[in-house]
Amino acid sequence: MPLDLSPDEAHAYLRAGDAPTPMLDLIGLMAARAAAVGTELGVFDALGAGPRGAAELAAELAADPVGLPALLDVLVAVGYLSHDGHSYANRPAADRWLRGDFANVLTLWVSIVGDLWGDLATTLRGGTPHVDFYTWLAKEPDRLERFQRLQRGLAGQLAAEVVERAPLPPNATRLLDLGGGHGGYSVAFCRRHPGLAATVLDLPAALPVGASSVAAQGLAERITFRAGDLAHRVDERDHDVVLLFNVVHGFAEERARALVCAAVAAVRPGGTVLVLETAPLPNASTVDDAFTRCFSLNLWHTQGGRVYPPATLARWLVEAGCEPPETVALQRSPSHVLLTAHRAAAGIGGGAAVEGGRTLMEGSAS
Repeated sequence: MPLDLSPDEAHAYLRAGDAPTPMLDLIGLMAARAAAVGTELGVFDALGAGPRGAAELAAELAADPVGLPALLDVLVAVGYLSHDGHSYANRPAADRWLRGDFANVLTLWVSIVGDLWGDLATTLRGGTPHVDFYTWLAKEPDRLERFQRLQRGLAGQLAAEVVERAPLPPNATRLLDLGGGHGGYSVAFCRRHPGLAATVLDLPAALPVGASSVAAQGLAERITFRAGDLAHRVDERDHDVVLLFNVVHGFAEERARALVCAAVAAVRPGGTVLVLETAPLPNASTVDDAFTRCFSLNLWHTQGGRVYPPATLARWLVEAGCEPPETVALQRSPSHVLLTAHRAAAGIGGGAAVEGGRTLMEGSAS
């Protein structure tokens, strides 16, 4: 919310505590919803072509000529639009952030908080989630599409750096991507390593968009998609590389640890396990750190998971049979960490197939 506060207001609300700071949170809650509605209606895209009067904009967007100006005035008050008395125009924050991928991020998160956080107090009292994120996603195709778009956008932001900073074993030919249904990371690794072929395991609903994207990029012969659920048994073996990207945080600790163990069991001795996760890092900005804490609470409330510290992930990898991993904070997202671990030559035996988590396994129906 790019709300402009005068120096006196900023001091009263944010420094001295003389004014009710929760009022800013309340305004921010409504501003986020107003901005999300603005993106859905096409307000910011329309104004990206130039200023418009309210009546002209209402006609262009097929919106109510009385209600739309009320929305526009809210967007002016909270800093997304300007108004010169005749026409409305995007301010820089709207032009940069509400006309591209971040508009989808905002809209999805407004839906998550609005629809799912109403039961947060119940979950906190009882300790058991009363909602399931993936069930909620699957109820509406538009939600699932937004989520997949968010995942593809994150992969698009990070994939080049991840591939650059994650050397693969010599002559690697088999990559297993656990939970990477959008296909973005598998595509990046296969493009970088021409001899590599990938298998992507994810929930059935997550696969069609990724398979379509991979086919459009001419990689369908090298990247295979299979349905499964990491909430259940994962029994893969003899891969050169396993990706566990933005997956572990979706599980309670016991299952998360077991999933890391299954990933290690899936690579041959000397093979590589790559874990990419959101993490509360010391060099993260105040905004990144605050979002990471909110994200972790949402994970616990809707999936029973949480953000795990890099040291915990590293310990699990070692306990599962890896040499101590290299941990790298990514430059393109200081709130993400990449762990590169190599399975020790001695291995961990054949008993690491795992029961009870959530990401994917061949033959599962859900």
